Amino acid sequence: MLFSIAFIHKASAQSGNPYHINGNASQENCNCYILTPNQTFASGSVWNINKINLNQSFDYHFNVYLGCNDTEGADGIAFVLQPISTSIGSSGEGLGVEGVSPSVIVAIDTYQNTNKNDPAYDHLDIHLNGDLVHGTANNIAGPVQALAGSDNIEDCQWHVFRISWNTVSKVISVYMDGNQRLTANIDLVQTIFAGDPMVFWGFTAATGGATNQQKFCTSLNAQFSLPANQITCYPTPIQFVDSSTSFGNIVKWYWDFGDGTTDTTAHPPLHVYPEPGNYTVKLNILGNNGCISDTFRQQVVAGSKPLADFDFKSPPYCDDKMIPFNDLSGVAYGTIDQWKWTVNGTSFITNDTEFYKRLPVGVNNISLQVGTKEGCLSDIADKTLLVERHPEITISGRTYACKEEEVRFMATNETPALSIQSFNWNFGDSQTGSSNTAFHSYADTGTYTISGYAIADNGCSSDTLSQNIIIYGTYAFAGNDTVVAIGQSLQLQASGGKYFNWSPSFNLNDAEIANPVAAITDDITYTVTVSSDAGCATTDDITIKAFKGPEFYVPNAFTPNGDGKNDVFRFTAVGMTEVHYFNIFNRYGQMVYSSKNPGQGWDGKVNGRLQSTGTYVWMIAGKDYSGKIIKRKGIVTLLK
Repeated sequence: MLFSIAFIHKASAQSGNPYHINGNASQENCNCYILTPNQTFASGSVWNINKINLNQSFDYHFNVYLGCNDTEGADGIAFVLQPISTSIGSSGEGLGVEGVSPSVIVAIDTYQNTNKNDPAYDHLDIHLNGDLVHGTANNIAGPVQALAGSDNIEDCQWHVFRISWNTVSKVISVYMDGNQRLTANIDLVQTIFAGDPMVFWGFTAATGGATNQQKFCTSLNAQFSLPANQITCYPTPIQFVDSSTSFGNIVKWYWDFGDGTTDTTAHPPLHVYPEPGNYTVKLNILGNNGCISDTFRQQVVAGSKPLADFDFKSPPYCDDKMIPFNDLSGVAYGTIDQWKWTVNGTSFITNDTEFYKRLPVGVNNISLQVGTKEGCLSDIADKTLLVERHPEITISGRTYACKEEEVRFMATNETPALSIQSFNWNFGDSQTGSSNTAFHSYADTGTYTISGYAIADNGCSSDTLSQNIIIYGTYAFAGNDTVVAIGQSLQLQASGGKYFNWSPSFNLNDAEIANPVAAITDDITYTVTVSSDAGCATTDDITIKAFKGPEFYVPNAFTPNGDGKNDVFRFTAVGMTEVHYFNIFNRYGQMVYSSKNPGQGWDGKVNGRLQSTGTYVWMIAGKDYSGKIIKRKGIVTLLK
């Protein structure tokens, strides 16, 4: 296990196992202990048999494991300072230390006991004298979440648990995974231990009806690093810096540099690898208790010289476009992390493979040198790039036109030295064109954006230019054909544009408005011409039939036999402004039809059944255009 653990208290060399094990606790390996197995009502404790002196500061780092059961997990572990005995332990909610006095207890509590005012989350706190109830004078710090940012520490993970005591400032501090979680300012020697600084330290743990396997380890961790400014480019000598930690003294170091060479000192001499390559360096340490650490491994790259190379993507290369430089560099051993581009004498250093540059017309000199994070530099790669000039154009065309009118658009080459390969138009209505002079008509009104660009023979394109065109149109409508009484005035209602002109103009009060009044003396057809500000004229007709009236015209027979001829009995209203009713009765006086709509009429059926041949009485009434009420009555014969 590669756990970070430190002990900054001068300790004498240990002989044998310096720990006393109680209850269900057991030694898992040379420096790790199981406090409780994953079973109910278990308790265990592990005490260092050598007392420590609290008049000296300490900084203990341990690794703790609270198990994998969250909802059904319990109860937690405690780091304890006490002067009484190395055989202390209890079960359940007391975490193996409840009632022990005098004592200082740093508890990692994973079960909510409401009788102790526990919060719902897994928590850290500092208690005194075996009293684990929150809110009492003996609860001097906490509770807080055991983990910063999480309410669960029963997560199947090892966590670094650090307790420090500063004898000068009289401050005890608690950390979890590098985050300070608790501090308390108290004179432990005088306030808790009555002036006696010599105490035992150890861990206790317990389970009740809920369970978890709970463990801790003392420090025996091999570790090394390289100096921050160390270059590992072959054949640079490499310095390895030991940063191993152990609860006691480290007796021996076992270095393996990955190239067949080894060393057994804390500070090995500078190492030179025989050739570039990837080397796995290993380190184990031997503690004075006879334990050998797990192997710490780190890969070291003896970097090789990179090869710089590049080309240019996405031709053609034009003076108005950003040109992408395509890095093709490589290295056998190491990682390229720096690119130095030099463009026409000016250098640009980047830490990204992508590089874009706009270049002037003509031959451009480009070079590249790359470096690796191992400190190796390539030779300089040089290339040239010919950049072409882009064409410039102008476009022209009308800014308004009529619907379905053909419009001309023109593009002009403003760079005569460049031959144009193609012109490209987009007329804004999904239609395109491909010549310098283009003709186009629009099927509907609206505002359209026309855009155009040109491509020269060298492949470079001009800027895309655009302009708007407004397409106007009219939709002449003179009104529906109608009938009126001779001598009746009729107001026409045209629509579909801005300007109107009626023909013929006689019997109209004004032939150049949308709604003139016509004095009808005979059948007539009027034609209206509708136009806009842009012209765009359209025409429509209305036919007016003149009958003697005002009057209702009603036929005397109809044949509803489905042959499409005279199948419906309906009336014609001439000079009438309103129809009050049109009712039809059979010979028994029963109403078989009623309507006010001249266009509807009776189809000879009642409730879907065709009525019998015979005569029927109709009655009709309405108001004419002068306001007079007109009523008529008659008979109609239904024939089959």
